[in-house]
Amino acid sequence: MTVTKSVSSWHLVGRPQGLLCQADGEDLWEIQTVAARSSTGSWTVLRFPEDVPGLPDGNDHAGPLALDLTFPGGLRGTLRVDASAGCAAQISLSVEGAAWCAIDFAAAPDEHYLGLGERFNRIDQRGNEVLLQVVNGASGNLAYKPIPFLISTKGYGLHLDTDLTANLRLAVPDDQSVASLRVQGDALRLRMYHGRPRQVLEAYTAEAGRPAVPPAWAFGPWKSRDWTAEDQTTVLEDLHQTRQLDLAGSVKLIDAKWESVEHDFTFDPHKYPDAASLIREARSSGFRMILWLSPWLVYEEGSNAVFEEAAANGYLIKNRQGETYVHRLGNSPTFLGSCIDFTNPAAVQWWQVHIRRLVRLGIDGFKTDFGEQVPDDAVFHDGRSGAELHNIFPRLYNLATYEAMQEETDGILLARSAWHGSQGISAIWAGDQSSDFGPATGLESVIRAGQNAGVSGFPYWASDIGGYFGVPTDEVFIRWTQFGAFSPIMQVHGMGNREPWNFSAETLAIYRAYAQLHTDLFPYLHACAHEANRTGVPIMRPLALEYPDDPGIWGDTQEHQYMFGPALLVAPVYYGFTPRRHAWLPAGHDWFDLWTSKRYSGGRFVTVDAPLARIPVFVRAGSLLPLLAASPRTLDCENNDPLAAWPDLRLLVYPGESAQFDLTDGTSLQWHDASGDLVVSESPRGRTITVSVMRDEPFRLPDLNQDTPPLGTAAARLLQLKATPGSTRFDGRLRPAEKEG
Repeated sequence: MTVTKSVSSWHLVGRPQGLLCQADGEDLWEIQTVAARSSTGSWTVLRFPEDVPGLPDGNDHAGPLALDLTFPGGLRGTLRVDASAGCAAQISLSVEGAAWCAIDFAAAPDEHYLGLGERFNRIDQRGNEVLLQVVNGASGNLAYKPIPFLISTKGYGLHLDTDLTANLRLAVPDDQSVASLRVQGDALRLRMYHGRPRQVLEAYTAEAGRPAVPPAWAFGPWKSRDWTAEDQTTVLEDLHQTRQLDLAGSVKLIDAKWESVEHDFTFDPHKYPDAASLIREARSSGFRMILWLSPWLVYEEGSNAVFEEAAANGYLIKNRQGETYVHRLGNSPTFLGSCIDFTNPAAVQWWQVHIRRLVRLGIDGFKTDFGEQVPDDAVFHDGRSGAELHNIFPRLYNLATYEAMQEETDGILLARSAWHGSQGISAIWAGDQSSDFGPATGLESVIRAGQNAGVSGFPYWASDIGGYFGVPTDEVFIRWTQFGAFSPIMQVHGMGNREPWNFSAETLAIYRAYAQLHTDLFPYLHACAHEANRTGVPIMRPLALEYPDDPGIWGDTQEHQYMFGPALLVAPVYYGFTPRRHAWLPAGHDWFDLWTSKRYSGGRFVTVDAPLARIPVFVRAGSLLPLLAASPRTLDCENNDPLAAWPDLRLLVYPGESAQFDLTDGTSLQWHDASGDLVVSESPRGRTITVSVMRDEPFRLPDLNQDTPPLGTAAARLLQLKATPGSTRFDGRLRPAEKEG
């Protein structure tokens, strides 16, 4: 017997295979079994419908669906399916006395799974067992930023509403027809979202939180370096060399060990004899300064005065005996200390007083490192255990920092660890990779990680150019630089040499060109950032998010390319010695090679040249790509408004379809493909726009190919905006040359 229970705009159908949810005639998700495990026993399973009495018979049942469950072995519980604000449905499984609960969904043969945090192994998590626990790891099943949210290609997504450890088995090789969700504790709650991938992501991020648009200077290149050697002299070297060598740069980040003791929150006078003047010089040179933080105090580090005072005041986590919990902090087993108890209001106040003081000194952001180290048996001020707070600790740490920072400045956090709810607080970076082309831990891994972070709700993301562990070769540094230029945040960092001027002259020239290109892309990036703030759609997008109807977007080649905003398809070179790259061009559009303007039809693989100075990039036909014409070396400017400081634009038009692009200052750019007209309206200021229709015009990097004419010399035309009578806005229209006169 097929029975149906209507709930909101969808309905449930009890059938021999399980409990099916349908909407608009489409099968979305289907519960096959529920399971529970006691702390001393094994898993016990109930199958639908034979083991679950009480399914609704017909359409005459109003209100939520609630089923009483009796498991073999005596455990009892309830399964509820209900409509809920903010999502399509809420599923709740509660089993009194259970140590773990599970719900198994049917996995269709062609079903794929996106999201689940910043993962380094795959884009499509089908076939994987996925651990949802914050850990100090960045490969395989390990993630600093696991997010209990996924998007299925069957037309739904789900958020596991838990802060405890969870384990997912998503159509694994030995059970390909099942997606099993297993959560620690006596309850499993799911918030279900229905729709296409973008709709699902928008609904989830509306609940999880979306970050504010970062200050404009954050979209300029960042310079950090080996923290074991950093001091005032090396900071000045970074500031001076960047400007003397004509490199774009907007942010100087000082990594660990800038203090005498963690955390006395004062610059070490031996390393930084005049920190105040150093910060002033950075600002006068067009740099904003960011400092490293960690959420702990180190035990027996030169002086224990800071540690002992914090312990005496109850600012640190405790063990079950009520003593300050001294535990391992980092990679070394001898590196010991205690995490700060951010559930203690007094500890938060102490922390925030120091954050505000640093901001008043001239610091504009913080790199909030670590956050993965809370022991399960720790006891927090509010009575919760380490197991209960382990995953949300990064959120508490970053929130306390963010709130204090924002009271004094419009700044930015760059966090390493995260959980659900962290999305609205910080930008993130990929942590510690190896300085090579290694598939599990090198450049290849972060190409996947950035996409996964984006589809999990983090639009502002970076990786360490050159990797963190080891010294990169020139080739690795160049390829990572190119990838960094087409990342939301471009950051140089790592152990050992990362200074562009210490590599070959060719490498320095390539870095200069891509750092400038990243800076010049500000009008495009800033618009993408505003879209992320409005909708949750990230800047760095898996093909499956942007082109879900294209069956060709799945595969190893496709997972190593991504959309960078709506117009640019980026296919980084992540291997050595081979100056060629295969790429999949999604169906439904034509695509232009950025460098040659050669036009390709979509829905096929192409192979293009990728010499050392070039990263393969394709532009979707029907796109407008605005760049800053002035090519400023920094985005730090008056009123934090580069579009006012440098209003003139270069506009690249990729024909084939009509297009519109709206700048964040209100200017609307419209390309009418049939007529070849470009219409610009609502500009808040006069500006000159250098327009190039990129049919055959090659794109040349700044500072490269200097023996050739600059971009657009042959075909570029100037559009000077004029004031609209009776208005404070400026408009203009550019018609094809043969129609003028």
